Amino acid sequence: MAAKGDSMINRFAIWHSTELKVLGGVEVAIALMLILPALYALFVGEDTSIFIDSMMPVLILGVVQFFLFAPSVNFRTVNGLILVALCWLVMFVLGSLPYLYAGMEPVNAVFESVNGFTTTGSSIIEDVNEWPVSLMIWRSMTQWLGGIAVVVIFIYILPMFGMGRTFFSNELEGSGSSQFSMKLKNAAGSFIIVYLALTILNFLMLLLCQASFVDALCMGLTTISTGGLIVSNNSLSDMNISIQIVTMLFMFIGGVNFYLHFKAIIGRRPGEYLHNKELRYLLLWFLAASLVIFVLYTIPKIQSAGFDFNTALMDFKNILFTVISLGTTTGLYVTDFADFSEIILLILLVVMIIGASAGSTSGGIKFGRIRIITRFFNNTFKQILHPNAVYTVNVDDESIDDSRVLSAVSITLLYILTMFLGTIVLLSQGLNWFDSIGLAAATVTNTGMGFGSFGPTGSFIQLNDGTKIFLMLLMWVGRLEISLALVFFTRTFWRDVRLAYRSSVKMRRMH
Repeated sequence: MAAKGDSMINRFAIWHSTELKVLGGVEVAIALMLILPALYALFVGEDTSIFIDSMMPVLILGVVQFFLFAPSVNFRTVNGLILVALCWLVMFVLGSLPYLYAGMEPVNAVFESVNGFTTTGSSIIEDVNEWPVSLMIWRSMTQWLGGIAVVVIFIYILPMFGMGRTFFSNELEGSGSSQFSMKLKNAAGSFIIVYLALTILNFLMLLLCQASFVDALCMGLTTISTGGLIVSNNSLSDMNISIQIVTMLFMFIGGVNFYLHFKAIIGRRPGEYLHNKELRYLLLWFLAASLVIFVLYTIPKIQSAGFDFNTALMDFKNILFTVISLGTTTGLYVTDFADFSEIILLILLVVMIIGASAGSTSGGIKFGRIRIITRFFNNTFKQILHPNAVYTVNVDDESIDDSRVLSAVSITLLYILTMFLGTIVLLSQGLNWFDSIGLAAATVTNTGMGFGSFGPTGSFIQLNDGTKIFLMLLMWVGRLEISLALVFFTRTFWRDVRLAYRSSVKMRRMH
């Protein structure tokens, strides 16, 4: 039936190009999503033209592309990589159109779109009240779409050229994905259902906590996606404690491996949450980091003003929120941690870089990879003491093969190298060390908040256009599986592009 349906769709096709056909589908999807903020704008009396004028040409172009192009005859791996890059590029450009029509400068409009779809949250908007609420809803929607785009790319698009299983295993590291047997195309639909269900549950719980409709909607869209862009100038610092606690819970859920959610919800095995060791270790990691920071933060206060239980309890809640927010790279805040001591900021930087679980919508190196590397180093030390012994890397009673160990090590090194180079470039733009390191980490990990001038209450609007463009690149590199993103900067990739182009020219001449 699927083949018959495909043939009926392709009967209108005149040319062959998998890239343009898939991009047509992406354009149609973005155009249809613009209907939702347009309906809200119509309901509250805001300008709908910023969405309608964006939607109509994109919808027409997308439909034409989708029907006039059939899949390529000789679609190669390099073509698939180009397709992934083009999908992100199209989303970035189309997502910026409502901002442009609303009067935002071009670079700022694209920056806002990129920070949305990459779920980074490094917004250049200083005062959300200066812009239509419907546009802020669109901003939150781009983060929700960016979170689900990762699922679609890794589980639907990559399998088109035979790379799906490799990146699927890397992205779901530590979840038991080695025993995953479901077809990836079918899995994509199930993962999207889980993502949508958790979003709706978050939205309903926020309404019960007396959040406004718009706040509940935007927080629901950006918490599971670990994005953090909501309709507020002060994030969650002005909201009630129940909203903060619910958001803390769903930030953590967004940082949990989605394959674990898949097994617990779609597989109807909620006990998986209790049995999963990585989940327990991740929770312990966040609690331990919070306790250490709490002690470092509280001791000076006790020495100067004495101990107050209620104040200490509120401080711990704020610190735990901050750790979970940075650890899941969400970027929401309830307190301005920019004034914390340098040792606390260093701990928060480590939390940010490590991130949460692989296979989640969070950024960073990922907690599961750090566990593999820790076991690997432990075996290295044992090998020094016992040269003739043979050790394997075991995580959660599962033997990790050498390719997965190598993947964890290489991705970690690539993250560190990218942040190092990013810091150097930002230093060359006249920023100080503190701001440069914070910005590089904030964008590569997709956290959105750095330190110093670019902390929770800082503004990105002060940066020049060249720096903003560079930060957009770091956001994109951090959002993709980093080795997949950085392959575009290798000579081998562009050599294969030339070979693929020559091969396609020969194929066309033969036909």
